[in-house]
Amino acid sequence: MYPPPYYQTDDSTQLQAFLQQHYFGLLLSHSGGIAYTPLPFLFEWQGEAAKAYCHLARNNQQLKHLDEAEVSIIIQGPHAFVPASCYQQQPAVSTWNYALAELTGTARLLDLQQTLALVRKQEAHSAPGMLQAADYQQKLVQAIVGVEIDISRMQGRFKLSQNKSPAEKQAVMSYLQQAEQPATVWQMMQSWSW
Repeated sequence: MYPPPYYQTDDSTQLQAFLQQHYFGLLLSHSGGIAYTPLPFLFEWQGEAAKAYCHLARNNQQLKHLDEAEVSIIIQGPHAFVPASCYQQQPAVSTWNYALAELTGTARLLDLQQTLALVRKQEAHSAPGMLQAADYQQKLVQAIVGVEIDISRMQGRFKLSQNKSPAEKQAVMSYLQQAEQPATVWQMMQSWSW
């Protein structure tokens, strides 16, 4: 969707808050053609400066062109359909509200010890108290490569009815409170037949 300026932000505080809640996205690289891998990311902040960390399987072809390459990260947050009936001024067009962050930076491949430290940090962040045994982690790092991304640019697109009247915003929120049913992973796991 075309993002008019009022949907965009480069406010680092706002983006940091968003990325603390939403950190699964796509790592995109452009050397040797467009390549992407869906991954969870770990973000570290020092003031407004940011680094992103992830790891890929050692046999992932994207690794061939990743070291010292400029990459993009796309993190998508919540999204929902908004029917035209929410708007007072008619005719109106149904639309979609959404939130996402676009980050650009330079990737650097990590060595085995740095990758091991990253795995431990990611596990401690994602599943505190459920760390894998140290000997298993040592085996794991033989099959993966850690990546550090020095973020040079961050931008958010938050299309959340900012351009609508207060009454229309309230109508959208009321509709979403009644109709929005975000699917959760476990519900999808139950309902999909494999």
